[in-house]
Amino acid sequence: MYKAGAGDIGFILPMRLRIIRFIQWLMTMTPYEIRNRRKILPANSLYALSLILAYYRARGGTTTIMQVGACDGADDPLVQFILAGGTRSVLIEPNPAAFALLQKSYEGVPNVTLIQTAIGDKDGEAYLYRVRDSASRSTKLSPILGLSSFDRTHLIRYGIPADQIERITVPCRTLAGLVAELGLPQIDLLLIDTEGFDAEVVRMALAMPVRPSCIECEHSHLPPKVRMPMFAALEAEGYLIGHDTWNMVALQKKVLEEWQAGKK
Repeated sequence: MYKAGAGDIGFILPMRLRIIRFIQWLMTMTPYEIRNRRKILPANSLYALSLILAYYRARGGTTTIMQVGACDGADDPLVQFILAGGTRSVLIEPNPAAFALLQKSYEGVPNVTLIQTAIGDKDGEAYLYRVRDSASRSTKLSPILGLSSFDRTHLIRYGIPADQIERITVPCRTLAGLVAELGLPQIDLLLIDTEGFDAEVVRMALAMPVRPSCIECEHSHLPPKVRMPMFAALEAEGYLIGHDTWNMVALQKKVLEEWQAGKK
């Protein structure tokens, strides 16, 4: 997930300039460049997310946010946006150690719903792999909190010794089922950080009757055979895609057209 520090950069720019710069950024990062195997120009996905959040703030009303893999809520550019009000935020985290800290991060914040669950293909339970004894060693900003994954080899690739990896059982919900249970008519912004399971969550989001207006996910852990079809599926469903080497932002074309027309 993104690092904090420049999360509010977009808020100080005039709205018209923010939209123009965001359009220019999207034009330089189309999926056509990906399909044609051209060299991708570097882009700052944090800046793009800042512009989107700035638009939602300027638009007024309630912005609905769902974050799958919220970790502990620290070092997150969403924090100040959520705490400022004007959102209905659903933050999901399966790792009990991270979830305990997430609860502290948003204690007493009325517009936030915290749910301790994984997101998967069916309701029930799932196996989650994490660093052994992470519950006793976890503090905010601890890097071990963000390594929990459905895939044990994901932790090994990060250099975690095999004997330091433990498997725990966590609740699991489908994305569509959870959205229906919460009564969310629309998700303005879906953020995904699931350490290698991101493409599957994107697939679930695209299968919902009402698709999120904007989807952000971490694609750096995905192999090309998974990443490329994900980009293609998003484009086929009417999303514009921008990405840097770590994260991807996909925005529905119709949303951008509304922004250009000055609609709220």
